[in-house]
Amino acid sequence: MSRVRSGPRSGFVSAMTTRLPSTGAPERVAAAPSTTCRSDEVVVIHRLFRRLFAEAPSLVRGVAPDDTAHARRVAKHLHAVIALLHVHHRTEDEFFWDVMTDRAPACGLHVELMRRQHGAVSDRLDVADALVDRWAYRADARTAVRIATALEEIDRMLVEHLVDEEREAFPVLDAILSDAEWDHIHKHAQRHKPPMPIFVLLGLMIDSVPEADRAAWIANELPAPIRFAYRTVGRRQYERAIGRIRSNDRGALGGAGAAGLEPAMA
Repeated sequence: MSRVRSGPRSGFVSAMTTRLPSTGAPERVAAAPSTTCRSDEVVVIHRLFRRLFAEAPSLVRGVAPDDTAHARRVAKHLHAVIALLHVHHRTEDEFFWDVMTDRAPACGLHVELMRRQHGAVSDRLDVADALVDRWAYRADARTAVRIATALEEIDRMLVEHLVDEEREAFPVLDAILSDAEWDHIHKHAQRHKPPMPIFVLLGLMIDSVPEADRAAWIANELPAPIRFAYRTVGRRQYERAIGRIRSNDRGALGGAGAAGLEPAMA
């Protein structure tokens, strides 16, 4: 769980008054209490990871053999994405599963599933990370194929896990964790320095919000100073960084990072 906050109840992802749709799980049968709807904040992070890992294999395939300069840029991004997911899962492991076991013992099977899925994804991440490290300074086609295949497997596993977590764990966590406990978890997460520039991370997060919801999300979740800083400085940083890894310095970036975001960021 990675989050930046500028006040006790505001930041990149603050508490939501209505439940967001999940990133793939079926609609929940019963809504959680309105006072503890805090798992919605994690759904935003899940959307980010689904997007990052869905596009990761194509980033590797977009690097021409022997183009080590481009490979190093993509490798740096992939290392950051992998590190981000490791931190997110470690935070969930530390703060979610033991509490569920203690306060909702009937959910033991769900807790065991979450732990098992986290472990399996972590193992695959470590394999992919080592391959990326080897490929970064060689840009050889054989290793690129292995990386892309490993990332596709991680994406498949992650999509399955996120659906299970949102469907099976989040309603329980909403019921058993207080706002004070959610705030403590977020304060803990803030101690981890993001593995990529903060405006790049913010731009990726904005892009991961469905277009129909994006303007409202920006207005509700980003304090005015952050909106101003992103519009005047951060967006260019994001476009430049993402353009370099996606298209070898030549591509244009569409979506929230480009001009379509201007009205929402005003």
